[in-house]
Amino acid sequence: MKLAHRPDLSRLVMRRAARVGLMAVLLALVIGLLRIDEAIEEEVEAARHLAELSVRLLHIETLTDDGAIGALRAIQDGHALRHLALRIVDERGRVLLEPPAPRTAPGPVDLLAQWHRRWSPLLPPPSVGWQLRRPDGQTWTLSLQPTPDGERREAVADFLGLFLVLLACIAGLLLVMRWNVRRSLAPLGHLLAAIDGIEHGQRAEVRHLPEMPTRELASIAAALRHLAEALEVAESRRRLLSQKMQTLQEDERARLARELHDEFGQRLTALRFDAAWLARQLADQPRLLEVVQAISRHGAEVQRDIRDLLVQLRPLGPLADGASATLSPQRLQELLEPLVRSWQQAPHDGLEATAFSLAIDIDAAAPALPRDLVLALYRLSQEALTNAARHAHARRVALTLRIGPDEVLWSVQDDGRGLGDAAAAMQRGNGLGGMQERVWALGGQWRIVEASPPAPGLHLQARLPLSPSGTADPAP
Repeated sequence: MKLAHRPDLSRLVMRRAARVGLMAVLLALVIGLLRIDEAIEEEVEAARHLAELSVRLLHIETLTDDGAIGALRAIQDGHALRHLALRIVDERGRVLLEPPAPRTAPGPVDLLAQWHRRWSPLLPPPSVGWQLRRPDGQTWTLSLQPTPDGERREAVADFLGLFLVLLACIAGLLLVMRWNVRRSLAPLGHLLAAIDGIEHGQRAEVRHLPEMPTRELASIAAALRHLAEALEVAESRRRLLSQKMQTLQEDERARLARELHDEFGQRLTALRFDAAWLARQLADQPRLLEVVQAISRHGAEVQRDIRDLLVQLRPLGPLADGASATLSPQRLQELLEPLVRSWQQAPHDGLEATAFSLAIDIDAAAPALPRDLVLALYRLSQEALTNAARHAHARRVALTLRIGPDEVLWSVQDDGRGLGDAAAAMQRGNGLGGMQERVWALGGQWRIVEASPPAPGLHLQARLPLSPSGTADPAP
């Protein structure tokens, strides 16, 4: 996988953020240019009205009082005079013309201007006044008062415009960065699922990881794929080693079974023949005959014990040449039923009686089972029943099998004292580690479920595949 052509996350985020910043700068530039044109138009218009006011004042003597006041009020009330207020008072102190009242509209600009007026009040600037004689002999006092409200409102409007542009720029940057980061980090969900799959031994998520948009995520995905491949190789080698160990154990059991059958079997048979000959010779001596008959009974009991031990060492019997490598599910049931019945006998070694049960559900489409799988299921059941009765001191033990077309579900549940610490129990030599290795050797899944207090007990579960794809190929 080539990572050189993939952008890193910081470059990808900053590149798109820079685009938004450039667009915001261009927008601010356009708004600024439009504002310059508007300000020029306002200044030119104000200068024109000021010139008009000057002309009216020059020719005001030719107008009547009402006409003069009306003309000046029309100019002033239209807010055409920027930063100036005209006031006219006659010689008796009557105000003929008042400056217009400041705007009280609830707009944001006016509200900010009012707040600024209260926060930073300015001293009233000096006014410029002069006397004007009217044709009827009266004298008017005219004064022009500079007013900062207009300039304040314009400054507030400019500030508010820049603030809104800046706010829009920041909001745009945050939105783009959020969208970009979410889009860039969206594959993290697949990476987390792949990590969880590796943790639980399921690597399908790793094999189906999508293409990563950034170099960092692509590096993580590549590392996860490499880790999954390394784990598969390690597990294949471990599975192969487990298979060899199980094979060695079964070979050793088979050798011991042959030794018992060939050596002890022949000698016990000869012993019983000798005891039978002695019994015939001592027919007239009852006391000696009773001893010889007891020897014969003990020999028969030892032979039965050896046959039972042979069944445990070699439950499937010797593998003759040309024998089938598969067994029917019913043959597995025939093997497990006497195993469970053997534990239904009277308790040994002072142990309390334990109730054992067997339930086997065989699907109609279930195929023949491989010989190794049948042997593994028998060994798992043998070890689990022994642990439940002798170590867990369980009163009830249930062995359950479900044989389907693709897999076998095996479980043993008891009401014993449980394990306490499962990790430590795997090291105590009670067979759980060997059971787990046997399941892994066949490509299965092993699980130990502790009962929740106050209910005691332990639940062992194994899922063993029947299809060849369920077992990984051994590593070379």
